[in-house]
Amino acid sequence: MQATDLSSSPRVQILVDLLRDASKAREPADVFRIFGPRMWRIRPMEFFVSVSTRNMAPGTYKITRYYDVREFRRLHESGDGGLPDTVNPNPWANFQSLPTHTGGIIGRLIDGGTPKILRNISIINDPVFGELLAEFHSAIACPLYDSGEVKNWSIQFRRDPEGFDEKVFEDAFMLGNLIGSITRNLVALKEVERLNKALTAQFEEVARVQQSLLPEKLPEVPGLAMATSYLTSDQAGGDYYDFLPMPGGKLGILVADVSGHGAGAATIMAMLRAILHCYSGGDGSAAGVLRFANHRLVASRLEGNFVTAFFGVFDPATARLNYASAGHNPPRFFDAQSRSIRGIEDGAGLPLGITDDLGIWSEDLQLAPGDAVLLYTDGITEAFGTHASAGSPDMFGVPRLDAAVLASEGRPDTMIELIHRALFDHTGARTRADDQTLVALQYVGPDRCIYPPLRPQV
Repeated sequence: MQATDLSSSPRVQILVDLLRDASKAREPADVFRIFGPRMWRIRPMEFFVSVSTRNMAPGTYKITRYYDVREFRRLHESGDGGLPDTVNPNPWANFQSLPTHTGGIIGRLIDGGTPKILRNISIINDPVFGELLAEFHSAIACPLYDSGEVKNWSIQFRRDPEGFDEKVFEDAFMLGNLIGSITRNLVALKEVERLNKALTAQFEEVARVQQSLLPEKLPEVPGLAMATSYLTSDQAGGDYYDFLPMPGGKLGILVADVSGHGAGAATIMAMLRAILHCYSGGDGSAAGVLRFANHRLVASRLEGNFVTAFFGVFDPATARLNYASAGHNPPRFFDAQSRSIRGIEDGAGLPLGITDDLGIWSEDLQLAPGDAVLLYTDGITEAFGTHASAGSPDMFGVPRLDAAVLASEGRPDTMIELIHRALFDHTGARTRADDQTLVALQYVGPDRCIYPPLRPQV
């Protein structure tokens, strides 16, 4: 095997430096700053014109930039590093304001949209360039393709009447389209970045509105201690919790989760809130409230979206929790006497918004002093750990949740603190892929309220 070391070749080294620097470009204007000053060093070109026909009538064109290579050479050799005055570094920013032209040597070169070599030409009193091109007597026109169509042109001039041959044209043709492709990709990337920035701002605004729809403070209910936590993912989501006054001094307690993420889920969450705050009459049972909400969501035709929800009605006079579930994660019940935990799984039916026939009913849970109930959304139990993989998911799960509830002995504030600590130990991250909502309740005995009204923990 025989190897040839090309590191000593000046032309190869120019190409190496050029392509390496081009790979670092992040702005469309950077491409020209990288390629422009070096082109005259590796190919026979003495005057350059860049032309665009994008979205223009046949026979018309815009000059996006032009320069005499002697000026580039002077700036390069002086170490100035600048661009000639005739170079527009970012013609995409002011494209609409550039003048539109017809005819002249440029019109002749781009006519028909085909590659051309012109020799022995005389350019006198050109309608666009005047006498600026009078000393140049040969030219090539390289069409630059975008989605299969000619949208731009690279045009080069030399003083020698026989200055260009097919080999020179082929090199210029390939390189021109390479530069055009890099530039288009960067223009597209900048547009994507702009749209992402605008979209992020919209999501942040949706999230702010969503936060404002949550309860401003915890209700004060005799015999009931409460704590809440609402942590959002990196997108606006559909988690929702609320407290609703019910007839007879009872308290309605809701945790819900809209399928999906983003503005759509947040909108449905706002719809659900408006529906529930319009509830009146009925039998006041948990199942009756969910049926009311479901009827209106079904009428709204959610187009594939649905809402899981758990609703409980707490009666401070009897310490009884009447509850029903529409496809939601079963809350965890802490039995203070036996120090055991179980899921509240009765009364469960389909999620809201799918069909009028929910198939749910109400159940009653009698609470004794010290008993606690934890309502949560699946962003808690489905949080992936640091060792999760596609083939072996490592979710936080119900057992870890129950362990935190047991350790808290049912105290709501302690319960939420321990769950957050366990979640961080499991995921190793402060961010989350899904919203995480917790509502913790503990019956502390008749005529006792150990917490005054507080803002919810966020």
